[in-house]
Amino acid sequence: MAEYPTIRGVEAIPIEIRGEKEFAISEGQTRTHKSVIVSIVTEDPNIVGVAEIVCAPPGKPEEIQHEICGALKTIVESALIGNSAADTVSAQRVINEQIKGKVWTKGGLNVALNDLRARALGVSCMSMFGVHNKDTRVPVIGSVIGIMQPDKMAERAKELLDLGFSTLKIKVGRDVISDFERVRCVREAVGGSVNIRVDANDHYSPEEAIRLINKIEHFNIEHVEQPISRRDILGMSEVKKAVHVPLMTDDMVSTPFDAMNVIRLNAADRVKVKVTKHGFDGAVQIISMLAAAGKRAVIGHVFETGLAAVAEAHLAMLFPDVVGPHEIGSLEPLGCSDNLLLESPYRNQGYITIPEGFGLGVSINWERVEEYRVNLSY
Repeated sequence: MAEYPTIRGVEAIPIEIRGEKEFAISEGQTRTHKSVIVSIVTEDPNIVGVAEIVCAPPGKPEEIQHEICGALKTIVESALIGNSAADTVSAQRVINEQIKGKVWTKGGLNVALNDLRARALGVSCMSMFGVHNKDTRVPVIGSVIGIMQPDKMAERAKELLDLGFSTLKIKVGRDVISDFERVRCVREAVGGSVNIRVDANDHYSPEEAIRLINKIEHFNIEHVEQPISRRDILGMSEVKKAVHVPLMTDDMVSTPFDAMNVIRLNAADRVKVKVTKHGFDGAVQIISMLAAAGKRAVIGHVFETGLAAVAEAHLAMLFPDVVGPHEIGSLEPLGCSDNLLLESPYRNQGYITIPEGFGLGVSINWERVEEYRVNLSY
């Protein structure tokens, strides 16, 4: 029987990457990306599980970094030390029991644990889950378009169209009249053959959402994402009854239990699934539940480094029937091309290519990570 190295520690590096331009959504605007790069190290320096833990709301990103790093040292490390790199199930159970809430922390850790296990077993993450595709290109949408003046959004849409993207995602969330103009200008700029996805980031009341969605229906919108508050699942169900454009929820679903509620209340046609939030294990459960209920999943998170993007791509390979192209992102909306990897996965326009190798297959540029490291004051 093969012997696998044991885990000897967890390392966390909080980072901040500052872009060259502002990106706006209904909840505000930013030009920085903050996250934590986690490494689960073993006795073998060649077998290390890595992942990016995204500092997603609610809460201030710098405070979330504090919480993540504290949890990694006080709870996660003690749960993992001494476990085999190839058998992390019991440790994952302890982590889930002791860390309450904090879905992004647990999701990122699950990615790192699966990366570690696959590396120890000498297979890729997607192979460990039973997929052995030779073509490892994953189709993705163009860079998400933040809230700007309608003409500026139309210009950006045309740029992405010229680059060969056939599906665009645009942000809205100001008021019904100006958001209608944003959608109209983008549709007129790109023509009728391009898919347009609209994301309101919780902005509207149910009544306002119904007004906007019915006004933009004739622009042939693929779906509208999270038009109302993530806390109002009954309101989402009412919106769905009143419109003909498919609805997608994102923030309403943090766990498989949440997905079951969306299914039970028929609150959406689609659910955004993010390996960075749900982990591989949770994402597989949620996508399988949705498929059994006749609903669809869309994979990806629009703001992430190449490390997280490759993890999302591995998940996408497991489910060829989910809605594509995938919303697997980068830091390009902030005007930043860095992806923290020695070899960029963005090799072909409109695709992410999964690197060859064990686990996630990534090789991290640790010098760049150190450049972005921030010192947290306690």
